[in-house]
Amino acid sequence: MKTGAPGGILNILTEDAMLRIQHAALALLQDPGIQSESNLFLDICGRGGAQVDREKRTIRVPPDLVEAALKTAPPSWILHGRRAPEMDLLVEPCRVYYGMGGTSEPMVWDHSLSRPRQPTKDDMVASTRVGHALANIDFVQTICMSGDKPTGQIFFHDFDAIFRNTTKPTVLNILERPFTQLLLGIAAAASGGEEALRNQPSMLGIVTPVTPLKIAIMNEGIIDAVNAGVPILYSPGPMMGATGPATIAGTLALTTAEVLFGVVLTQLIQPGAKVVLKPDTDVFDMTTTQCTYGSPEQNLGKVAMAQLARFYKIPIYSLGGGVEGKVPDAETAAEAMMSMLLNGLAGINLNQSLGSMAFGLYGSQEQVVICDEIVRQIKHVLRGIVVDDETLALDVIREAGYGGSFLGADHTVRHFRKELYFPFLFQRKTIDQWLDSGSKMSHEIAHDRVQEILAKAGPAPLPASVDAALEQALNYALKETDRIAGRS
Repeated sequence: MKTGAPGGILNILTEDAMLRIQHAALALLQDPGIQSESNLFLDICGRGGAQVDREKRTIRVPPDLVEAALKTAPPSWILHGRRAPEMDLLVEPCRVYYGMGGTSEPMVWDHSLSRPRQPTKDDMVASTRVGHALANIDFVQTICMSGDKPTGQIFFHDFDAIFRNTTKPTVLNILERPFTQLLLGIAAAASGGEEALRNQPSMLGIVTPVTPLKIAIMNEGIIDAVNAGVPILYSPGPMMGATGPATIAGTLALTTAEVLFGVVLTQLIQPGAKVVLKPDTDVFDMTTTQCTYGSPEQNLGKVAMAQLARFYKIPIYSLGGGVEGKVPDAETAAEAMMSMLLNGLAGINLNQSLGSMAFGLYGSQEQVVICDEIVRQIKHVLRGIVVDDETLALDVIREAGYGGSFLGADHTVRHFRKELYFPFLFQRKTIDQWLDSGSKMSHEIAHDRVQEILAKAGPAPLPASVDAALEQALNYALKETDRIAGRS
């Protein structure tokens, strides 16, 4: 089992600021509260002790209900690999992991064409295999989509590709109930049955309410996901200046209110349900109308939310490596490093979107490889400095004496491999060595690494019974989708 890199040493909010944001969030949950399109959510919250106005369709949540929910939401649990204990992640505050991709992205970067193009299911398979092979990618999501499949069936094909080509954890899209039930059927088949999914969940379920302060009928699949034992990512996405206040503090208050409602809702559905805060602090760029991926104010918001999550003792998941850059170059590497390092220092547990580019419109296998190297650097930083008699090395310093050398010392032999960082991808070469080796740029070396992985990679091994059950569940979901859409 992986135990994550140690984070959580970066604090950006004063104690007074923390308290003011928390009080503001609780005030918003009471006035105006959350509006619900769904009668199911009104019923659940009404039975649970919230003040429900059915005419206005509002849910007012008192502070004691929030406090109770925070007590029953578990602070620590395991996100499992599928039949692969070495891929298990211990999820609890300040343990840091990094994952490839996000939700299905409409294009994919094609290195041979030097531009994005429409992706296929084969691209999904290849990208998943790249993510599986990279040692510092802890969980795998999509950096493209099965774009050659019918629109209403793309998600099912995406997850079929994931379940067949990696044993690392992933993230399911939780939407309306019929879709969610079909997708959970596929997930259960890949897990070895409903009981296996419930006892050893290897996926999170992402729920995206309507910001500001609204939950939709489309979100009703959360009920099925919680009952199936799938941990919930509750993911409001206010954009500063558009669907949220233009100030970071105001966006933090709104986002905190919404994720706390997510905690309350999961605990009312099933006390003890696993829940992860996913408080996006997105920014609406006034010049392009895009949602930013690498802006400084967005990073400040994420660091602040991580501090709040540590206070609440609830795990947190956030955008960590997604970038605005369009090609795997200096811009994308700088944007990725900034967010990934800040997130790690802040202790964000699950950092997504490594490899995602152009505001999440497409992903790049080469960018994933570059991000894998960045994670290696960040882990080296996060592990900190060991200070003891052995590492202080006073006897070694004295033995070397004035103007002496440490190259031949046994102490150097014992420690240099673990104390010093040696890059895999980035080129620590002399100029002559670099020229003699072809003078390749980092994205070209990353492409070579992708090709090397794909030349050797194959599908993840599935027991025959699981393979058959997964195929049956996929075919059933496709047929049901056709039936619901009136295509059969």
